[in-house]
Amino acid sequence: MVRTIFVIGGKGKTVLIYGLLKRFLAEGLKVGYFKPISKARYRFPSMMHYVDPDVITMKQALNLEDSLEDINPIIITRNVLDFKNNVELLRKKIEEAYNKIVYGKDIVLVESYPSLEVMTSIGLPIPQLAKMFNAKTLFILNAKDKDVIDEIIDTVILYNCYFEHYGVKIDGVIVNNVPIYYSERVEDVIVPELERLGFKVYGVIREKVKLAAPTVGDIVEALNADVLENKDKLNNIIEDVLIGAMTPTAALRWFRRAVNAAIITGGDRTDLIITALETRPSVVILTGNLYPDIGVLIKARETGTPLLLVPYDTYTTVEKLKEVQSIVTTSSLKAKESEILETIEKEVKWRELIQ
Repeated sequence: MVRTIFVIGGKGKTVLIYGLLKRFLAEGLKVGYFKPISKARYRFPSMMHYVDPDVITMKQALNLEDSLEDINPIIITRNVLDFKNNVELLRKKIEEAYNKIVYGKDIVLVESYPSLEVMTSIGLPIPQLAKMFNAKTLFILNAKDKDVIDEIIDTVILYNCYFEHYGVKIDGVIVNNVPIYYSERVEDVIVPELERLGFKVYGVIREKVKLAAPTVGDIVEALNADVLENKDKLNNIIEDVLIGAMTPTAALRWFRRAVNAAIITGGDRTDLIITALETRPSVVILTGNLYPDIGVLIKARETGTPLLLVPYDTYTTVEKLKEVQSIVTTSSLKAKESEILETIEKEVKWRELIQ
């Protein structure tokens, strides 16, 4: 019989689901991925409808044979209340898609919509889906989102009450993205309290910037950038973003402090670009479609730094980079796969999840 785990929560779900599924595959299990309801964030030029890029990423990264329509049957574009008169059709569509996904599988991970309240107003709340799938519910909590770390307890209690209202419960928790300054508090206070309240803690994952960081390839795709140099370095991780808008001397100390940085500046700032390249960042992004001098290209080749050219101004480029950080791509998962699998092995009780 298939085992289904319904993964709820905010940031970090997709990466952890990928890591868990890869780990289960390594155990010889037949796995599936299902995202019954998602938010439309992208539309391919060749497609008439919107899609969730996370779903496409998971299908590609895991080589899943299931169709996109079955993996993700319901896509919310703008308004939820527009579905109000079609709730039973939606429920049937989700159930039929789920039955296709689980066929022949040993374990299926279901990824929840980020906002757990979605569709409550029309009578199709997330807890009812967990009940429909007869799933174990796993709550992923992002510790870095909390100004007061003890609020994790409040969040779990609140949503467990919500789930219990519909006849199900939250079975377990993973505390994710824990900054070092919260580690002791989480281990000594938060975890024991969650367990006292009856929630199984399946893992405490320390903050790892690389796991959430995009790659240069992600930026190329999102910004439709031209790669002027070092196309073989697109797997470079980007942990910081700096804007070069000062003199080279003033900028140098900031460039040196940054780790795996993306440095953004105009293509006409030759002196600043050369200074940036000397610090060997992950990438230098030239804005405004201003093609650089030949000396810049030579320097980029010498340092092995990817050099990108984008049509946007600096402000627009920075805003688009913020969007990139919320999207998981196939290239970024592959580039970080070893770190993801190491995290699953060392910090998640993955064996207990499937017992």
